Amino acid sequence: MFVFGTADDVFALAIRIKENGRTFYARAAQIGDDPVVKKLFEDLAILEGCHIECFKCLRGQLPAYFPEEEVWDPEGLAQSYLEVAADTHVFTAETAAERLQNVQTPIEALDMALQFEKDSVHFFLGIKQMIPDAAAKVELDKLITDEMDHIRRLSQARKLCSPSECEILP
Repeated sequence: MFVFGTADDVFALAIRIKENGRTFYARAAQIGDDPVVKKLFEDLAILEGCHIECFKCLRGQLPAYFPEEEVWDPEGLAQSYLEVAADTHVFTAETAAERLQNVQTPIEALDMALQFEKDSVHFFLGIKQMIPDAAAKVELDKLITDEMDHIRRLSQARKLCSPSECEILP
């Protein structure tokens, strides 16, 4: 039998990921002069804050433990997947700050943001597999769709920001 911690444990990780993303976007918006990239990062920082509140709301709708019924996972693969996804997520508070110090161009910042959003989608898909509540899955699907839209917006900005047109960041 496998029971993965508490819902609080899983959602605390999700909220921390979103908080780290919000911090990254807020800082990234401050270091560049490209107005399109700056505005995009400011917008994404705000959206990450909205996602934090959504995850807090979702947490309140779920039982203390999930899954409610036994799940055959003798090797602990589901738990391992979520732990590795959280541990290797591109943004922890420390790595986001460190990586931003080494950013030379808006393209590098956009690439970091793209990886963050892709990692987030993978992590949230893993959470979705463990949630027993159908209504909560629908809400999580909306958040995943938002993350995919962030990827689209970041990719579009990256295409528009060619190396010759983007300035070197201070």
